[in-house]
Amino acid sequence: MLAAAVCAVALVGAACSGSDDSDGTTGSSTTRSSTTTTTFGASTIPDTTPATVGIICTTPEDAVQGIVAAWGANDRAAASRCATIPVIDRLFQVSGVGNSWLFQGCDRSDPGVPVCAFSYEGGAAFFTMEGTEAAGWKATKLEFLAD
Repeated sequence: MLAAAVCAVALVGAACSGSDDSDGTTGSSTTRSSTTTTTFGASTIPDTTPATVGIICTTPEDAVQGIVAAWGANDRAAASRCATIPVIDRLFQVSGVGNSWLFQGCDRSDPGVPVCAFSYEGGAAFFTMEGTEAAGWKATKLEFLAD
């Protein structure tokens, strides 16, 4: 009983239930409000702390496509899950709403630092990615090429 209570307090009940609440989508974020009640001795402590399951960008392709989708939705917070602040600052200098960028894939000739490209009318954008599948991937550099 004590182990279950400690688990509930430490993880806000998210991973202790034994069920998988994943919806199977990549690049999604879920926020839940927990109403778990934990009992210690004679006192009962209701847990109303929101638990946020953040995006882990498991591949360079998922990460960079998530960044551009978040930019297109004008969602800086979502984009920052898979990119460094300098990349976000540079990308969000102009609005991405309505962009028509086409994903061209990621060059993995250097497996530790792939470069992912998007083309658009008048140029291209290149995102340098760093990370691993286990730790997640982040865009660390953004370069533009104009025609």
